[in-house]
Amino acid sequence: MYESHYGLSEKPFNLTPDPKYLYLSTQHTEACAHLEFGWRERGGFVVITGDVGTGKTTLARYFLGRLGGETATAVILYPAVTATELLRSILDDLHVAPAGTSLKDLVDALHRFLLESRAVGRNVVLLIDEAQDLSPEVLEQVRLLSNLETDTEKLIQIILMGQSELREMLARRDLRQLAQRVTARYHLTALNRVETSDYIRHRLAVAGGEGKVVFTSGALAAVHDLSKGIPRLINLICDRSLLGGYAQGTRIIHAALVQRAALEVRGDEPSRGGATRYFAAAAVLAFVAAAAFLWGRGGVPDRLPPLFAAPTPTPAPLAAAPRPSASPSPSAPPVVGSLDPVLLALDHDASLSGALTAVQTAWAIPASTLQRTVLRTHIDQVRQLDLPVVLEMFHPARRDTCFLAVVGIEGDVAWVASGGGAPLRVGLRELDRLWTRQAIFLWRDFESLSASGPGRAATWAQRILTRLDYGSPGGDVSAALARFQRDLELVPDGVLGSRTLMALYSLGGYARPRLRKDAS
Repeated sequence: MYESHYGLSEKPFNLTPDPKYLYLSTQHTEACAHLEFGWRERGGFVVITGDVGTGKTTLARYFLGRLGGETATAVILYPAVTATELLRSILDDLHVAPAGTSLKDLVDALHRFLLESRAVGRNVVLLIDEAQDLSPEVLEQVRLLSNLETDTEKLIQIILMGQSELREMLARRDLRQLAQRVTARYHLTALNRVETSDYIRHRLAVAGGEGKVVFTSGALAAVHDLSKGIPRLINLICDRSLLGGYAQGTRIIHAALVQRAALEVRGDEPSRGGATRYFAAAAVLAFVAAAAFLWGRGGVPDRLPPLFAAPTPTPAPLAAAPRPSASPSPSAPPVVGSLDPVLLALDHDASLSGALTAVQTAWAIPASTLQRTVLRTHIDQVRQLDLPVVLEMFHPARRDTCFLAVVGIEGDVAWVASGGGAPLRVGLRELDRLWTRQAIFLWRDFESLSASGPGRAATWAQRILTRLDYGSPGGDVSAALARFQRDLELVPDGVLGSRTLMALYSLGGYARPRLRKDAS
């Protein structure tokens, strides 16, 4: 509903346990280390417990996602089953067909699979989530599974994850044999205030919202106080807060919005004119957006004017222009102190088109010969790549983002352009203040390597890397690429992808427009 308002790629505070959103607090890092230790040591049980909503399932999926193809996994998500049903579920996950249906047949089939896996060096992990729902009888069967072993090691690593009640269950006298086999255990608790703030920023960044939506310090404190640091409650409150911000037409979330959102989450009766008004307005906006989409499919314009549009001044539009000279001429425009009026006047689509045209003009070659690469980056990396670039810009009073082209940098001043008039000079600090960190680079594949085979590309890369002192003739190209990528703050995977290729062309001595006016 509100993603386009904030410029997000997806909703950042969904309740689904998506591992890419896992925030590794000190506790979650330590819990993950316990899981890694248990998996590598193949000793006994690993037990991870925590209060409701502390991120156990997300942590489990993150851990399982880190296991390579040499590990077979069985995951039990709904453990309120009998011992026979549990074994059937394990075999189903491992794609093992038992010879019969008795409990013995099932155990024998699992034992054969474990021995075969051990013979080929394959690990087997059984993870049971919500393990507090296991009956004592089924827990005893799980303990017996740990007896499947060789003379030196266990054949299956068993991980139990559950709520605090699981700790109480394992303290029972009749389960003491299982408890004595636990070699690693960790209990997750709520996040502290600093971690709560970092957690919110982390999820916003993953969803593409870094710099596009702001929770004030008061709002962050309110979220922690109202959620008690429980990640699931943080998600609920933040999601409703973003909905409220959408209803008000703002991209800055204040404490008052958070408090209204918490009323909705808790189901408390809000005062008249309070939270209900804001979230009802959000529902109206959602209806209008849906109606506009449907009308647009029938031929009626599908973009309606915003209901909460802020009054905006109309300064002269920016323009694409030839790159400025290395030193500002006496007639160079003064440095503007604020980009606010400029950003408030730009249209999203038109500014993107104008900014791309400005960069294409700097290249002075047909647009069809240029590649396009999107990179989440920062000013220092932009300086290092030394290419004219399109930056996605944000302003708190806007309902969407807009774009500016940076066609030159002189010291701490940038030349920016979009379309329709003369370029402007603006301080880098002011530019950085309203930049979302999303950048679009245009570059030329001079050697047509994108369409060539890996052998030719590797030979070329080795030559350029040697010239840049990252490799040597006949050396390991992948390792040299990884060192180069690490220094350029790219993903150091040793693969010649489009981002790495763009960087090598930029720094490898090829003729192209330069961003830095002080570069030789």
